Amino acid sequence: MGFLDNLFTKNKTSKEIKDCEHQLERRPTDPVLLKKLADLYSKANDNENAAAVYLRLGELYAQKGFYPKAIALFKQAQKTNPGSEDSYLRMAELYVSQGFQRDAAAQYVKLSELIEKSGDSEGATRYMQQAAELDPAHKQAKQQAASFDLPESEKAMFEKLAPSGARPAAQKQDFFNLNEALGDEIDELNLEDLEEAPSKDETGIDAVFKALEETGAGDPLFLYNMGLAYRETGLLDEAIENFSKVVASGQKLFDAYIMLGITYREMNQHAESLQALSQAALLDEITADMKIGIVYEMAQTYKAMGNAEQALKLFREIQKENRDFKDVDLEIVKLAGGG
Repeated sequence: MGFLDNLFTKNKTSKEIKDCEHQLERRPTDPVLLKKLADLYSKANDNENAAAVYLRLGELYAQKGFYPKAIALFKQAQKTNPGSEDSYLRMAELYVSQGFQRDAAAQYVKLSELIEKSGDSEGATRYMQQAAELDPAHKQAKQQAASFDLPESEKAMFEKLAPSGARPAAQKQDFFNLNEALGDEIDELNLEDLEEAPSKDETGIDAVFKALEETGAGDPLFLYNMGLAYRETGLLDEAIENFSKVVASGQKLFDAYIMLGITYREMNQHAESLQALSQAALLDEITADMKIGIVYEMAQTYKAMGNAEQALKLFREIQKENRDFKDVDLEIVKLAGGG
């Protein structure tokens, strides 16, 4: 791209940012506009503002109890701007509110390190202390907190912390009950999808939240739902990590393999996509309908690879079994050169 192309692109992005900001003045809680603005800032390489908007959007979801989406957006803010202290603070506070002390402690440690680099030793000490209190088994938090120049009374506190391996049981709160707490107020927030409308094989954020009311961190269903939330916000590496953990647990294998296949395809890792989908086909639980779904996703992967011949062959196999399956007729017309 030449100099003039770059110039025009920057001018166009700048205008889009201003237009989006103007619309947000009228609809400040519109998640679609907020996501668009964050993406525009990222496109303009304004990572600080992009992270701030991702954080703002995460706050919006957290306030309404949509914790997986909030966590994913806070993490997106951290990834966009690793120096964003607010994103680590809000992530830690959210983990604490849900009883995930160890995860919260890890966020406070990172926050303390950031603040220490900025020269604020007092602030760094405070957050490292919080990390050590939440997770006494966290060696780094305990050692660093004890090494700060603290009053003798506070040093004694760290000396009395439980040894590595001993950890108080998390007082895990019940997940926020959206129906009881919000009632009709949920209608005030526009909770349309942040990306394009999801396909039928995806779980919406409502279902993600409902499942979280019944599970906890580390549970395969929790990990699966976090994978969905990460994928929706574009954190595909994190999505892959969570879906892979589900597979390792030996539970919810079909759904996890399917989502691995789809997510790898979105990352242009086509061999991995086909491998995951092939693993799904080997499961004992596979029914005829599930097999058709696997073949459909394989066809989509071959199509993404540019192998139209193999994709067309698979779509036609699906058509023989169930001609009403999704958009298989349309896919055949397109690949056969008729559309």
